Amino acid sequence: MMMSRSAEGRGLSVVIVVTSRYDDTETVYGAYRDSLQRLGRRLEFIYVLDGPFDAVKQCLRKLQQHGEPIRIIQLNRVFGEAAALSAAFRHVSEDTILILPAFQQVETDDLPEIVDALRDCDVVTARRWPRTDSAFNRLQTNLFAGLVRFFTRTGFRDLGCNVRALRRRVADEVVLYGDQHRFLPILALNQGFRVVERDLRQSRSEQAVRVSAPGTCFRRVIDLLTVFFITKFIRRPMRFYGLTGTATAGLGGAYMAFLVFQKLVLDMPLADRPALLLAALLVVLGAQIFFMGLLGELIIYARARELPDYAIDVVIEGGEPIEASSDPASDTVMTAMARLKRSAPPG
Repeated sequence: MMMSRSAEGRGLSVVIVVTSRYDDTETVYGAYRDSLQRLGRRLEFIYVLDGPFDAVKQCLRKLQQHGEPIRIIQLNRVFGEAAALSAAFRHVSEDTILILPAFQQVETDDLPEIVDALRDCDVVTARRWPRTDSAFNRLQTNLFAGLVRFFTRTGFRDLGCNVRALRRRVADEVVLYGDQHRFLPILALNQGFRVVERDLRQSRSEQAVRVSAPGTCFRRVIDLLTVFFITKFIRRPMRFYGLTGTATAGLGGAYMAFLVFQKLVLDMPLADRPALLLAALLVVLGAQIFFMGLLGELIIYARARELPDYAIDVVIEGGEPIEASSDPASDTVMTAMARLKRSAPPG
């Protein structure tokens, strides 16, 4: 459905995912509601319970009975925050979405600023600044931000902050899965959306030292590498597999030529050395990697009509700018992928 920018809805859908970390539900909800009411917009709060959180659900049900604009989505097991956000995006009613954690990361009085900043862009991600928590927490944030800058060449400094504002069109077109929710700004930027980072004061209640387990750190690095591959090579797999395969096969071929030189010129035996087998293995492995990239290119070429390599920002018709459709039938690459994913049979 096409919609004029000037006719953009005045409502706000607030999405809150409840995971293993959450504060008192009624207190957090009241703080969020009181702050956002200053915007003068229609508010709806969508709580997604990623697992069995009976106490939280009972509290939310009580708030519903008192007339609070709350919608509860209960997942039947833990699916992860990315899946929970995807479920919430399917139930939002407004054109502006605000993602908030179930605990206070930033001062709630600053929340209207991030919504107002959305007038000039498509996604606003918050950065907790100034930081008032422990030096160890800041060190973890800075190390992760450094990895993000190295792999993605973006300037985001606090992807660990879960406060984001975005247009509904972004939620429709950016596909989230696994643990990629924290990389939503990068994925949106890769889709051509305008993304900015806005400083919000860190909440005074977020002062505890938090140590991430080694497994958690490893998974975050793996997720970052996945996002790096998606943003750089998802539509150009030959650039990665072709280069890697050629380098591997070339190394194996050069090593094999060196061994042949040793045999023919220096009369060195090869029968009792595994070097020739290693060289042959490198050549075969390199060829396999190369043809994997070629197969990926053929698949993308065959599906090119369904996955066009562009995204429409605005269509001007009759002198009136019309926002690009966020319907699953739109022409963007990730929207088509989302449509295929949603239409696939379960399991």
